[in-house]
Amino acid sequence: MYTKASIKHLEEVKMTRWQHFKHAVSIAYRMEMAACAVFIQAFFPRWFTKYATNTCKKIVAENKI
Repeated sequence: MYTKASIKHLEEVKMTRWQHFKHAVSIAYRMEMAACAVFIQAFFPRWFTKYATNTCKKIVAENKI
């Protein structure tokens, strides 16, 4: 079902398929919330001034291999 490259990736990150799925969906959700904040911030510049930047930095910091 998975390609050799996919299996290799799961081994590199030391996650099962479901752990990886949950992790990826969690990141996607957080990025979507950041995107919504940026959209709102386009209309109301004083709101969410650093939310998206901070969210992206946290995601990167949490996922360093």
